[in-house]
Amino acid sequence: MRVSTGSKGPSRNGGNIHVHTEIPFVTTHQPLSKIQSSSLAPLEIRSAVFQELIRISPAANYTDELVTGPGGLLSRGLLKPHALAYGALPPTKEQRATLAALLSNFVRTRFTSYARLHSHAELGGIPGFWQEPSGAVHIWKPRNYFVPILVIPYRDANGLIQACQIRLHQNDLAPDEKRYRWLASPSERRGTGSGTPIHFTFAPQKLPAGATVVITEGALKADTLVRFRPKARVIATSGVSCSHDQIIEVARPYNTLIAFDADHRTNPQVCRQLARLIAQRIEDTRAHQQSVTTKVLTWHGPKGIDDAVRANVKLSTLSIVEWQATLENDALVAITKL
Repeated sequence: MRVSTGSKGPSRNGGNIHVHTEIPFVTTHQPLSKIQSSSLAPLEIRSAVFQELIRISPAANYTDELVTGPGGLLSRGLLKPHALAYGALPPTKEQRATLAALLSNFVRTRFTSYARLHSHAELGGIPGFWQEPSGAVHIWKPRNYFVPILVIPYRDANGLIQACQIRLHQNDLAPDEKRYRWLASPSERRGTGSGTPIHFTFAPQKLPAGATVVITEGALKADTLVRFRPKARVIATSGVSCSHDQIIEVARPYNTLIAFDADHRTNPQVCRQLARLIAQRIEDTRAHQQSVTTKVLTWHGPKGIDDAVRANVKLSTLSIVEWQATLENDALVAITKL
């Protein structure tokens, strides 16, 4: 939504509307409107399935591709034990079908009542899974990839996995495709979407009101920040334009430091979304008569907060007025139009 080139026009939240070029694969040759979809499974079951996926297929299974190689977890500054906290989807559709079958059996064994209610569709309601008319269960797309796919859990305030994002390797992407996607299957038979949940690195119920939290973009980035700043309490959205209402609600009792990528100073789309979040936060603070602060976390050099802390770059906090004074050209124009 940040990029205007090729868009069909602006959206109501200030982003840009793009029509995806990837056409869902339909084995039954039915119109998309006729495809059976599943309602979202209970959080307890979703979390258990995703946790089991990570356990039996961790990123550690693909050391060269996902851990030690270029762009791997270690290159981000994470440690080898972290390779067990993230999952991996095998590159071939046959291997992923085997993984899906194991997880289907896991639900039959662990959640017997749910499995009985969803006879022969145990993984119905779990984002990213879908089922052929024959009964065969699949995860993600019915195609092969060159490189295994990293699975990134998005945990709620209680540590349960609500949904997962995936990170594709550059070799598996067309020039205009994004690396990060939701592990979701809304257009597949008996598939379901994931929504856009936010990610917590801490338990809010244990953090007193008036404490400080950091808001950033991406669960992997949030986890990396905590690796280098263990005392940080981080909330991550999946994108600068996503889940503003959720963030405002959960961050209401806290002082906030907003740490979106440094390119907001030059990218008017990102700057506009950041300004929208700030404005909504300030309005909410006034409406609830909260005496908390909202500031912007800045640094020089690296694009993301994760790279900045890994490079031990000095971080600075700016008030909203001070932050506005740093903006120039298109970025400044973007927020004046709000």
